[in-house]
Parts: sequence; C-alpha cells; structure tokens
Amino acid sequence: MIVSPRAEGLVLVRQVDHQIQCGLMAARWGGAGFARPEPWGPLAGAAAWHDEGWRQWEARPEVAPDGRPVDFVDIPRPVHVGLYRRGIATSLARDPLAGLLVSLHGRGLYERRLGIDGPRPDPGDRPRAVREFLAEQEALQEGLRARLRPDPDWEWAAYRILQALDLLSLYLTWRAHPAGREGELAKVPRAPGDEGVAIRLRRTGEWTASADPFPFTGEAVPLEVAARVVPDRRYRDADDLAREMASARVVRLPYVVHRASHARGRSAPGRRAAPSSPRT
Repeated sequence: MIVSPRAEGLVLVRQVDHQIQCGLMAARWGGAGFARPEPWGPLAGAAAWHDEGWRQWEARPEVAPDGRPVDFVDIPRPVHVGLYRRGIATSLARDPLAGLLVSLHGRGLYERRLGIDGPRPDPGDRPRAVREFLAEQEALQEGLRARLRPDPDWEWAAYRILQALDLLSLYLTWRAHPAGREGELAKVPRAPGDEGVAIRLRRTGEWTASADPFPFTGEAVPLEVAARVVPDRRYRDADDLAREMASARVVRLPYVVHRASHARGRSAPGRRAAPSSPRT
C-alpha cells in the first residue's frame, strides 16, 4: 500500500490499484520512437498483475508500532517476499511469459532492478528470507527460459518497460510528484536490443506531469487511479485501520501525463477536483 501524507489526510493507494494504473500505461505504450516488444500481451499482463500478491494483505493492512499504516517500503521482508511469491504464482497460472516478467520484477526489487539502479548488492548481505527468495526465483526463471525460449533481447526490454511503468506510477502517487520533485526513468528501451534512454519527469500541475521523451501514443495519457483518504491519526491495530478504510469513500486521483512540449506553458487539460472533493 502506497501511503502519502497530504493536507486532507493520509492518501492510500493500494498496490492492486497501482497495478491497474500501470495497465493503463501499458495500453498506451508505443509512441514515436518507442516500439512495443513482441509479443506484447505478456508484458501488458505483467503490468496489470505484478502486485496481485498484495490483494489479501491489503484487505487488512498492517499498522506500524507508531500507529500509522505500513507503507509499502516498510513492510517486513519475510512478509514482503511471501506477497511476491503469491503474485508470481498467480501470474504464472495466467500466462507463463507474464509470470517470468513478474518473477523478474520481484527479484529486481532486491537487486537494484537487476542493475538498472546500480551494481547489484552482495546476496550474502541480505536477510535469509530474501536470499531464499532470490535463489528460488533465479531457478524458476531458468526453468521458464528452458521451456518457453523467450528472446533474451525481448525479455530484457520487456522487464525494463515494466520497471518504467511501475516507477512512473510511484512517481505520481507516492512522494515525488506531490512534493513537486522531478524524476527520471532510467534505461527505458526504444526497441529490443536497445540500451535505453532516460525519461525525465516533471510536475506541471496538481494532477499533471510531463515526460520527456514521451513513450505513449498521442499527446497526453490519462492515468486515473483509485485511492482512499483516511484521517492521519494513530490506529490501534489492523482492524481499526481496516474499518476506517472500509468506511472511506473511494476517490479518483485524476493524473494525466503529457508530452513535455504539450504541457509547457498551457493549463492542464482534464483537471478535476482534489481528493478532499472527490469523484467517487
């Protein structure tokens, strides 16, 4: 669960809603200069399913010792790897190639996105639960490659696009965009075999951001995502938080990402009410 303290309270975006937003991005991927690696279906599926393992946990999310909802980066590692095991298994059952990409995603969370974010850490320095998870996923991936024979260039390009979608959603919904910070998506491939380019992200309005270069079709892509706004208070336990979330209205955060030249110097189209005056 993505937890963002804002003026109106704690804005909570569930991982299973975040992945829906990533699926919207995948549907519009392929603007000028950015080819879709084929087959595209497994990548679109991986975008829409990569956090499916969180669904049960998010029905009753945990509360930290300070009484605040546990943010996704603070969840205990043994619990975290269990969520990704479940989600990887679900994806594999739906589409084995998508499952391969979701497995790579889960592994990359502990290995600096498989080197995109810098040298991979020494596995020996990781907690036991993480070491076991990494070894398990490496073996799973080798077995899938032997059976499915994916093109290595396709696999690496598809994985990096999945990371770009994931990080763009986090840029919008977590801390960077609300704080007005710029962001960057590193090594985004324009085609299989391509080294990749950096996509620069910049806030242009309360619900808008620009991407340069722009990897989507058209001039702008709507990326609305569901969220819940709960009071920023100390919660007694998971049941207390679950009751608050169940009674909270589902609000729609109306994000739009534009081509940089399209967004510059213009009022943001499609702007809607803030979460304090939500469209439910």
